[in-house]
Amino acid sequence: MSFRRRNEPLSGNDSRRLPPVTPLPGSRAPSVGGPAPVLRPNQVPSSMTLSPFAPIDRSGATHVRKPVAVVPKSASFAENPAVKPSLVTSQPTVSTGCADLDKLLMHLGLPLSNTILIEESGTTDFASVLLRAFVSQGVLHNRLKSESGSASTHVIAIGVPSSWAHDLPGEYKGTSKEQKKAQIKQDSAQVSVANMAEKDLKIAWRYGLNKNTKETSEAEDVSEGIYLSQFDITQRLVPGAGPQDITYVPLAPSYASVAEQVRKIVEQHNSKNELVRIAIPGLLNPSIYPPQFCTSGYIIPLIHSLKAIVASTLLVLMASLPLDLYPRESLITHMLETVMDGVIHLQPFNAAMTALLERAYKNEPAKVQQGLVNILKIPVLSARGVMAIANGESAFKNGRKRFAIEEWGIPVEDGDEDDKKIDF
Repeated sequence: MSFRRRNEPLSGNDSRRLPPVTPLPGSRAPSVGGPAPVLRPNQVPSSMTLSPFAPIDRSGATHVRKPVAVVPKSASFAENPAVKPSLVTSQPTVSTGCADLDKLLMHLGLPLSNTILIEESGTTDFASVLLRAFVSQGVLHNRLKSESGSASTHVIAIGVPSSWAHDLPGEYKGTSKEQKKAQIKQDSAQVSVANMAEKDLKIAWRYGLNKNTKETSEAEDVSEGIYLSQFDITQRLVPGAGPQDITYVPLAPSYASVAEQVRKIVEQHNSKNELVRIAIPGLLNPSIYPPQFCTSGYIIPLIHSLKAIVASTLLVLMASLPLDLYPRESLITHMLETVMDGVIHLQPFNAAMTALLERAYKNEPAKVQQGLVNILKIPVLSARGVMAIANGESAFKNGRKRFAIEEWGIPVEDGDEDDKKIDF
């Protein structure tokens, strides 16, 4: 063994001499025996660039993993009247079909490329009302046309048969008086000899007084009606949803095949510049999901695959989950809450609270609320660290006109004179 002094150059006959270093473009060649050159990111040769997911075996050969094909975000929905910018982040947002839920999410809707989970305690089925309104809103968007563009939207329903869409709520047309007024207004708008005779033919029509104001207000009403509709749960959607509106994806033994079907449908409609809504009603409900599909080894990879499709494309996803079967302490529910961008919990009142509300609002039954709305996560904002958790601050009631969410307050019950007497 021989030793050399520090900074002593190697001799020309030394077999251990290092190979010559070829300087990169724009860099100086290092002196012999000096420090190694520091390569900047833009100076690294392409042959030295490795994939962060590429495993290297012992022989030194690099196996570059083939990238997974995703749907590009090439579709532009800027002119789609069914899309509006978020009030908080200005991201493109679509309505959930419930005006109060849109406000509760703080975006005035659900931002594109995001998901939301509606959890429900008890044996009630209020979450299905929100899911059906979500689907009905997409069906109406697919049928409406406007001067500013097309609001074409396609809905994908996973795990449910086509008969599920038979109970989609219809659009609320107002009370009987409002419907009569609308019919009279529609008849008067039609051009006929009788209508022309009744119109005022004064000379003031030449100046078009208040014409611009009326046109502006009508345009705003039309735009708001396209973005968000009001539904009547006592009515059914007429005509019913067809294959051009909803595509049903059945469950399969392999979750990868379900995700692949969804991906192909999304690619097909995004290529036509159409929005896509994915609905998963009654997730893990035994009446829909067989036992082999309710395991964590099946449902968690499936949701992860769907979340990847949603994140790589411009679409939205809404699912509902019964908490009585899968409590929040269970692994599946915890994983679902972690994966989903937004989580809303519907907590119906027990019998004692319902009886108290009915006594307090015995003269105003329309004010009786049916449960609490707890906010666990808000899309986008919760990921940015906004503490949007709220329990017991809002309550919901499922009325004929709409699914209403309002501020919650315990009512004060006025007792009778006999109840006020205290017996010692």
